[in-house]
Amino acid sequence: MIARITAALLVLPAMVAADSKRIVVRGTVVREGTPTPIAGASVLTDRGAIAVTDVDGYFAIEVGPEDRELTIVATGFGTKTVKIIPGANRIDLAASGGGSEVIEVSGKAPEETKPLSYQLTVDEIRSIPGAGNDILRAATVLPGVARIPFSFGGLVLRGTSPRDTAVYLDGIEVPIAFHFGGITSFYPSGMLSDLTVTAGGYDSSYGRAAGGLVTLTTREPRTDRWRMGGSIGLFDSNVQAEGPWKQGGVLIGLRRSYLDRIVDPFIEEDAPLPSYWDFQIRTSWGDTRKRGRINPMIFSSIDRVASNDIALTSLFVRIAAPYKLQRGPTTLQITPWFGTNRLTFTDKGGEFEGDVEESFSRPFYPGGVRSELLRDYTWGHLRGGLELESGYLSKTQINVGGEDEFGGDATLSWTDVALWGETRWKLDGERFAIKPGVRLEVYGLTGELVVDPRLNIHQKLTPNITLRQAIGRYHQPPTPGDVDPTSGNPALDSSVTDQVSLGVDTILPREIFASFTGFFNYGTGIGVKARDPRPGSDAPEPNLGGLGPTFELLLEKQLGFAVYREGIGRARSYGLEVLMKRNVGRWFTLLSYTLAKSDRTDDPRVLLGWRAFELDQRHNLQLAASVQLTKWRLGARLQVVSGNPYTEETIDLATQEFRSGVPFGSRLPVFLSIDLRADRRWHRCWGDIVFYIDIQNAANRRNIEGRELGFNEFTGEPEQQDLRGLPIIPFIGVEFRPLI
Repeated sequence: MIARITAALLVLPAMVAADSKRIVVRGTVVREGTPTPIAGASVLTDRGAIAVTDVDGYFAIEVGPEDRELTIVATGFGTKTVKIIPGANRIDLAASGGGSEVIEVSGKAPEETKPLSYQLTVDEIRSIPGAGNDILRAATVLPGVARIPFSFGGLVLRGTSPRDTAVYLDGIEVPIAFHFGGITSFYPSGMLSDLTVTAGGYDSSYGRAAGGLVTLTTREPRTDRWRMGGSIGLFDSNVQAEGPWKQGGVLIGLRRSYLDRIVDPFIEEDAPLPSYWDFQIRTSWGDTRKRGRINPMIFSSIDRVASNDIALTSLFVRIAAPYKLQRGPTTLQITPWFGTNRLTFTDKGGEFEGDVEESFSRPFYPGGVRSELLRDYTWGHLRGGLELESGYLSKTQINVGGEDEFGGDATLSWTDVALWGETRWKLDGERFAIKPGVRLEVYGLTGELVVDPRLNIHQKLTPNITLRQAIGRYHQPPTPGDVDPTSGNPALDSSVTDQVSLGVDTILPREIFASFTGFFNYGTGIGVKARDPRPGSDAPEPNLGGLGPTFELLLEKQLGFAVYREGIGRARSYGLEVLMKRNVGRWFTLLSYTLAKSDRTDDPRVLLGWRAFELDQRHNLQLAASVQLTKWRLGARLQVVSGNPYTEETIDLATQEFRSGVPFGSRLPVFLSIDLRADRRWHRCWGDIVFYIDIQNAANRRNIEGRELGFNEFTGEPEQQDLRGLPIIPFIGVEFRPLI
């Protein structure tokens, strides 16, 4: 039985300055007989212009004298055509035909004049072998995203540091994208609608990130009836529920890991084991075109690595209430939020009689508000906003034997203020557009006023080929730990990175999407470890071998350790990104390749010249494919990635002195892995049961992930010893997916 669509079209003529015969048609697409909006429906004119409805079912499309009708199509619904009648207040559409026809539609949203962003939907993520159904792990298949040793979590875009990448959920920045070890991301993919990776060249609406952006969008909760779903996996389980609540909808999720319980009988006693919790609550009330839509939400992530005696706990909580109001061509969005980050270490003692429990922590309380105002015109748009973000880093709190005391007098509080604006001009329809913008920002930690001009241009060479250019400047302030008065450097300023990119994307025959992007980044004022000139301070010991530098990069922003740095480093990266993707019918195929080079300079008083970045990967090839059979989906993924740089070390047996080679002058062997995935679906009246097995490193190839100085067990001679990667790892689970 085909579902029917009712589209309420509110036709509001808007005269175009350049052509008085053109009007803008605005309206909503909803389910017949209900107010439930349909997101992702395509609205097409006779001449082929297309608009895609948003989460509220709203669209706006420009029509000309040659357009007589609008056609509305949506996956899983019928298709309808309606005549354009300027001045009509309402046009009701009934679905055509009957039977069980399902319409598949493939289209692009209106051009936004932005650098190429790589997107993955939840369904595509479930088709990528090796991702384990995790949305952020799946991002590693995209161009410009580096592979992390041991396939751990972390997002490294275009050779920048992990601390240079910002992750946003519904406009709220999160401090830790992955649970400890990178097993899974902090947010379950079943609650998300999509993921977008902008590796560089993003517009002026975001700042404080010198690399790129990863934006996650939560899907709207259903409001017609309650549904429940979840999954049971080898490492964790989660449950989700959604449905109507107080004239709106609510979406709830809870996840708990139990890897520590499973492996505990098989490892040494008192070995620290990881575990994690996360929960999410998102609500939705109102209508964006009346009094506005508000989405109060709270989400949290709790990670713990513990043994019988010690425990390291990291958690963050965010509470927010995004609000959106749309009146004709004007859209207002406001996102207030606040939260806390906590890192706590506890030592229960017990090694010797009389030992007492000790713990320390240093809470961090951030908060802020993002606001944005957009006004559409026939020639383009005007867009701007104000962003405030404050934080308070409290004193170090030490507890010995149940008595609280402070470990120092150093506290930090600050407020960052940003004002940004942009305009977009389009010529000849959507064939050419230019979008200049500027971001002014005051950093409370450093007292700086920075100005970041940015420019995006696109040219539609043919209906299927688009050329894109982006150039801009991106400042990034230091972390609170970097400017800590006790162990950091209060005089440290922000770093600045200049980015330029040129890309082309096209639709090839057989609905193959292809893109090619060249990029160049150059950064100065990079904070690097240096000797602390203050009396009584010891110089930091260099750590250039093994995996130490890599994981230090991954954790330095998330955990916020205080380190003395000076802004004397430089960074440069350049390369080419290639993506080819087809997701039509039973087949999903994706090929991505990144050719890149990334270099750094450190303290010129110690190291001279350029050296390879710790996560420099010259070649990164990803090839994934899957096919849907009757009830099974089978897939495979091949990864071929250049080995990471490392520093060779040796020891002079006569003097017992350690000697280091050229910093990061050597390179590990090529990483090669094959991942396999199979899932089986059983359909039930309430939804689907899906069993999946996702096997990482199915060939059990023990890749070399690092090298460190050791001694030959037979001769006693010093030698570089290999640190082997993980063996074959199966992600096995069962999903319960309710009917959408």
